[in-house]
Amino acid sequence: MACSLFVTSIIVIFLVSYTYGQQCEQTLNAARFDCYPEKNPTQEKCLARNCCWRSPNQRFNLSHFSDVDVPFCYYPSDFPNYEVISNEPTDFGQRIRIFKSQMTYMPHDIVNLTVDLIYETEQRLRIRIYDTVFKRYEVPLKVPAIEKKADPTDYEIVVKSKPFSILVTRKSTGMILFDSSVSPFIFADQFIKISTRLSSPLLYGLGEHRQSLLINITKNWQRLTFYTRDFPPLENINLYGVHPFHINLERTPDNQTKVHGQFFLNSNAMDVDLQPLPALTYTTIGGIIDLYIFTGPTAQNVIEQYWDVIGKPMMPPFWSLGFHLCRWGYNNTGNLLAMIQRMHDAEFPYDVQWTDIDAMSSHLDFTYDNKNFNGLPDLVRGLQSDGKHYVNII
Repeated sequence: MACSLFVTSIIVIFLVSYTYGQQCEQTLNAARFDCYPEKNPTQEKCLARNCCWRSPNQRFNLSHFSDVDVPFCYYPSDFPNYEVISNEPTDFGQRIRIFKSQMTYMPHDIVNLTVDLIYETEQRLRIRIYDTVFKRYEVPLKVPAIEKKADPTDYEIVVKSKPFSILVTRKSTGMILFDSSVSPFIFADQFIKISTRLSSPLLYGLGEHRQSLLINITKNWQRLTFYTRDFPPLENINLYGVHPFHINLERTPDNQTKVHGQFFLNSNAMDVDLQPLPALTYTTIGGIIDLYIFTGPTAQNVIEQYWDVIGKPMMPPFWSLGFHLCRWGYNNTGNLLAMIQRMHDAEFPYDVQWTDIDAMSSHLDFTYDNKNFNGLPDLVRGLQSDGKHYVNII
């Protein structure tokens, strides 16, 4: 009897180990999606999330702008995911109900979600994923509304039921525009994570960060944080603006170049992870998934389609295109006047004079320090009478 129990235990251990190995088998390091993005991951912490822990057989050299690399802790192929429970056609496209029966490591998983696939125009698809039961915060941006779906379209959509995923391809070439099947989809109250395969490792956009114009992730892993702040423009540091929009180059079989774009309409703090698969992962702490896909097929077309959603930029006044002068540290009105006079004496043409927050009262917007910058209003009137303009930084 004891021998029988021993043999049974060995078989169970073997089967569990074999199953774990099958679920965690990844032939490509680049196909690992990080299950423990926090600092100091350990095997114990990783396994507590029902994720895989294995050291990669290769580590990419960290680039000068990245602090991420091949993860040791990554999602298994059978990580809990959603499945489709209904898919109905609508006037605008499709409405899909999805359900998750097994919770993840994140608290407050939202188990019932609605997915709207909105065929807005021939070149624009909108994907909205939100809580079926409770209203969540959405960006109050006025965007185009449609009454019926576009037909025909440049894109083709395939929805996989179990596990749930969305594949969007370009009809003319079959190139991937969006493919969420590469990694588990997580939607919790304060943690939303969705990934997509990219058509190539070459991207533009994802501002505002100091980096090269072309983002090439052929060998580099990169994490970009989106949360506005006033900070010196160091590399890989989130700065003043948040623009979760990118253009992805497509390598077509006949060596033609096409591009498409994505815009993630979400104003919560977020990270965007890029990896050489190539793939992109959005991780945000709130709101909903509201994703626009623009089919281009040229970069100019994509920008035009993007502007159709967010609105076109205002035409700047002519004077704002001239030379501006600004610095921190004028300290007082006397120094500022002396600098303006030096510019005049040098016959150096400039159109706009700025002051920084040191000219404000306690660094408060729409104020000025009437002790150190006493007479600033008269100085501004003098600039205006000379055909110049003045801006107090915000």
